[in-house]
Amino acid sequence: MIRSHKGFRRKNEGFTLVEVIIALLVFSIVITSGFACVKMGLTLVDNSRHHTRAAQIMQSEIERVRSMPWASLTALPRAETAVSVDPQFNNAIYGSYAMKRAIAGVGATRKISLVVSWKDISGKSHTKSYVTLYTKGGLYDYIQ
Repeated sequence: MIRSHKGFRRKNEGFTLVEVIIALLVFSIVITSGFACVKMGLTLVDNSRHHTRAAQIMQSEIERVRSMPWASLTALPRAETAVSVDPQFNNAIYGSYAMKRAIAGVGATRKISLVVSWKDISGKSHTKSYVTLYTKGGLYDYIQ
């Protein structure tokens, strides 16, 4: 014979419908917020990847310009000009990037500005810019 303690007898077994609905509501909120966090994390990774690629493209162009003799640099157009991306970045991954270059300054100093633009997976436009100074008699001027 099984004895039951006073006050511990249950009249009904299981959960009520209200308890089940509340548990499902809490579970769905947790799962939905989890998916939202994962989506946000993937978006941040994608944006970081785009910024890194844009920086690689601009660094490549700056190194190409720095290796030019002064006469070649001063012959480049001063107005904002579309520049083709270096052939090493010529694949489908880098196909969505566009770069523009502007050169300003007089005398023995030039200010070189680069702007790379792209659209992310949601279609939002982004830009990243890079500005540097180049002076006559600089690092690679002896190549002339």
